[in-house]
Formats: sequence, C-alpha cells, structure tokens
Amino acid sequence: MTHIKNAEAFSRLVGFCTGFGAYNPGNQNLQINAMVNKLTEVRAAIEQARVAKTTFDNVVNQRRQTFNQLPRLVSGILRTLESSGAKPEKLADARSFAHLLLGRSLKNRLPIPSESTGNLVSKEVVKRGTLQLAYVSKADSFSKLAKAVSSEPLYQPHEVSFSSAGLTQAEQTLNQWNQQVAEARASWRMSLIERNSKMYSIEWSMKKTAFATKRYIRAIYGHDSEQYALVKSLEFNQPNRK
Repeated sequence: MTHIKNAEAFSRLVGFCTGFGAYNPGNQNLQINAMVNKLTEVRAAIEQARVAKTTFDNVVNQRRQTFNQLPRLVSGILRTLESSGAKPEKLADARSFAHLLLGRSLKNRLPIPSESTGNLVSKEVVKRGTLQLAYVSKADSFSKLAKAVSSEPLYQPHEVSFSSAGLTQAEQTLNQWNQQVAEARASWRMSLIERNSKMYSIEWSMKKTAFATKRYIRAIYGHDSEQYALVKSLEFNQPNRK
C-alpha cells in the first residue's frame, strides 16, 4: 500500500465511526475529533513530503544542467591557456584537473575538447571504473583547475567567463548548487521522517490509532456485527518505498 492509500483508509474509518452514532470511546485518542485532527495532520505531512521531494528533484535537475555546461567552459579555458604561451608543465597540470573533472583518466589522456562540440573526443577507450564523478568532486577539480590557470601570469583572457573573476564566479556557482542540493535533500529526508512518524511510529500514530479503533469497534459491536464488517478489511501497512 502507498501512504496515500493508508490515509484514505483512515479517512474511511473516520467516516464509518462518525456514522455509527453510538461510537463514544473513553480513550480521547479514539474520539472523532481527535481522529479528524490526526487525519488533517497526516494529509499535511504527506503533502509536505511531496513538495520537498519536488523541490529536491528540481534542484538536482538544475544542478545537472549547470554541470553539463562545464565541458564547453573547460575547453575554452584549456585553449586560452594553451594560446597564452604557458609552459608545458602548467598545461599538464591544467589538463590533469580537466581530466579529473570530466571523468577521463590520465593514462588515457584525451586531446583538448573541440570548440564546436565542447566534448572530449578520442578513439581510445576511456576507463571510468575508479574515477570519482560525484558533483562535489567535480566542483573541487574545477576549483583546482581555476587556481592553476589563474596563477599563470601569461593567462590574461579578455573573455569574462575565462577570466580569474569569471572562474571564481563559476566555482562559487558550482559550490552553491551542491549546497542547495544538500539542503534540499536534508529537507526532503526530514519531511519523510515527520510523515512516517505521524503515520506509523509515534505512540498514537495514524496506524496505531486505526488498529486501536478497530479493536474498540469489535469489542463494542461484536465480531460478527455489521459495524465491524465495515472496518475490519481496512489495511494500514507501512510501504517499504519512500
């Protein structure tokens, strides 16, 4: 069952209890008003988790779009550094950071990307097994690349995006997206904890309240009663998936 179906089953249970008329448990947690309030809280928690997940997905997609622009930017940086007359050692350092950033091993070093595509092209097989392609690692590699080229006195581009200030801004943007994703993920996870707590885990969660209510109805009206027949098939099982 899904969380939505569980909430709907609880809504039906509340409706049945309301319609019984003589339903008047001594336990305040099983009374109609308390159950209605619990249903409202559960629905709000479900919606909050849905909103948090949507926000997380949106931020993840926006970060991916930003990072997908890196190959073209790196291509421009390397070509600008190459044309500046920088020494081979500086070029080698810059290329090593670029290869780490874009997921290419040094052993299978690829040429500087094409200006037309912004992608690294090679006939060699690229080995990716041991490479760390997490976005945080990419941002760190870009930071090292930016510092390497900015420390070269001959690297003096007129293009703002390739300049030291532009590289610093790009670095900050990458780190900001990583931070936003981390915050959105934390918010989403916390909303799941809150939702699951209200629905399943706290002392008088929706699920535990539902089971107690069904037991009360069975005790008051009897196992073979029409009242109990209405509620006994209602299920409130916690889903395994998020």
